[in-house]
Amino acid sequence: MTSTKDIQPILVAIDFSADSESALLWACTYTKYTAAPLIILHIVHDPADAPGFYHNEANDWLEPMEAVANRMAKDFMKKVIAKHPDLSLLQDARLEFVAGLPPGRIVEFAEKEQAQLIVIGSCGRSGLSHILLGSVAERVAQISKIPVVIVKTPVGIEEKHE
Repeated sequence: MTSTKDIQPILVAIDFSADSESALLWACTYTKYTAAPLIILHIVHDPADAPGFYHNEANDWLEPMEAVANRMAKDFMKKVIAKHPDLSLLQDARLEFVAGLPPGRIVEFAEKEQAQLIVIGSCGRSGLSHILLGSVAERVAQISKIPVVIVKTPVGIEEKHE
C-alpha cells in the first residue's frame, strides 16, 4: 500500500486573483480523489502590467516585496478559507514563495518538488495585452514537462471572489 508521503504533490500557482482562487478550489476538489499533498506557490515579482503591485499601501513602500507578498498571500488564504471552511485541505497546504519571473520559476519549483500536476488560473488576456505580456498560464503549459491544468473563472463569478 502506498503511503501519502509517497504521493507526488499538486502544485497550485497563485497571484491572489479570482482566477487563482478558482484554480485553488479546483485543485482541492482534485486532491480529494488522489490524497496528494497540496503546495501553494506564489512567485514574487513586480509585474510589467502592474508595477508596484506589492506596494499598494502607503507604509508598504518601505518593506521588501517578499514581506509584503507573504502578508498578501496569508490574507488571500484567510479569505479563501473563510469562504470555504469545509475545505480543510487548504489549512494543511504548504505555502511557498519564490522570487523571479513566474513561468520559469513555477515550472522549476514544480520539477524540484516532483509535482505530479501544476494547476494555474488564467485571466484570459486578449488583444494587445496578450501580445505584449502573454499569458503566464500559457507559457507554463508550453515549457512544462509536468501536466498543467489551466482553470478559468466562470463568467460572472469574478465579482463574487473579491
